[in-house]
Amino acid sequence: MKFSLAVSVFSLALAGIGRLSGQVATPNETGEARAERFLTAMGGRDAWAEVKSYVLRAIHYEAERAPYANTIWNDFASPRVRIEAKSDELDARRAMDGDRGWRWRDGKVTPFTPEQLRDEQRWWESNIYRTLHRLAVRDPGLTVRAAGANRLEVWRADGVRLNWFELNRAGEPLRFGTWDSEEGSVFGPLFAQGKVKLAKWGTVVSGTWRYEVRAFTPLEKLPADVSFSAP
Repeated sequence: MKFSLAVSVFSLALAGIGRLSGQVATPNETGEARAERFLTAMGGRDAWAEVKSYVLRAIHYEAERAPYANTIWNDFASPRVRIEAKSDELDARRAMDGDRGWRWRDGKVTPFTPEQLRDEQRWWESNIYRTLHRLAVRDPGLTVRAAGANRLEVWRADGVRLNWFELNRAGEPLRFGTWDSEEGSVFGPLFAQGKVKLAKWGTVVSGTWRYEVRAFTPLEKLPADVSFSAP
């Protein structure tokens, strides 16, 4: 009798946790269910479906230089990204538009090498905010898998893994990685920016690089005055 009562109390406690935090993990959870928990924790499927580009402003911290402001303009529809890094000792810019890209530093412009272009394209394809949007609109080019107790994996149609996320019980991401990397990076707590949520900060496991988000502006499309052409 006492055991049955204890089980009932425990079940009610779990139900209470579920009501407070949205959805919780269940035994034999499917990839689709885990992705739904993830989207719910990040502000909801509908909210991320509306985000088709963004402007992100953050402060970056590195072991070898002073903190600097970093601004990213990212278009989810095509590989168009512009990034500017600025501080009292740094003024660097780079941009990619499809199969072309360039870097600017100290007044000198250089085109991307083939390796740099490939790296930028892979960064764009695996960008976590773009992945959230694609999951939200149920992009047929992606499949999701529940791996182990807490991991959500996102795979391309060709069998290549794009992203992975370690989630807590509420579906919030604690750690993430891209492509075949297993080291990953750690996420800080979530905060709201408009209708969506994202991690306030992130850091590599070694602690030698981290960022703190100051503002994230979800957009239907990037402003017309954002240039991806070289100076």
